[in-house]
Amino acid sequence: MNIEDMRIVANPTLVREHALDKLRSAIATGLYQPGTRLVERELCEALGVSRTSVREALRQLQSESLIEAGPRRTIIVSVLNAQDAFDIYSLREMVETTAIRRLVERDDSKAAKRLQSAFKAIEKCAHKGDLPALSAMAGTFYEEILDGSGSKVVRDTGRQLLKRVSYLRLASMSEPQRMENGLAEWSQIMDAVMERDADKAAEALGRHIRNSRDAVVRKLRAAEEVPA
Repeated sequence: MNIEDMRIVANPTLVREHALDKLRSAIATGLYQPGTRLVERELCEALGVSRTSVREALRQLQSESLIEAGPRRTIIVSVLNAQDAFDIYSLREMVETTAIRRLVERDDSKAAKRLQSAFKAIEKCAHKGDLPALSAMAGTFYEEILDGSGSKVVRDTGRQLLKRVSYLRLASMSEPQRMENGLAEWSQIMDAVMERDADKAAEALGRHIRNSRDAVVRKLRAAEEVPA
């Protein structure tokens, strides 16, 4: 994502939602790195929207823990340390394995087809080597699992956790062999879903999340060990 991609052209009633989506994507793709100060005036210029719309979007992002208050009343992109990431991914494992068990047990063919479509899109992105697109489609895949649970509580809790690690997903996939290994893991998840084996699906998804967690934690710990 580039700064030129930020500008919004939309019906005024949708401006706030578009601003929120653009800012969330800018954080997820690394346009705004962790620790980056966000200046309202600059965001207004980049998005082409009013300060009111920007402030509303920033309030929502703060509620999602994607941004936080910095020194002297500034707003910065939230920084996760290795322990934060470990904890969030561990919680993801609990929530998402519950979700995929329910998806399989509900035997919802439409939910399974949507998940399969997301997986096929993941395969296409992986074969092209398009990491940003792959990261975005992986997010869609996990959201389909949460939606397929049929539980609003599971879905909303899981989505909140996904938002907090969206930018870490891209960092994880850039690790050596992680994209290739991840593709094999997604394939195993899909095989289990199509076989209607809830235990196998939960096991495959749990293993995938743990492997992603370990890749992210290694990267963050390495960065934390580098002298300032």
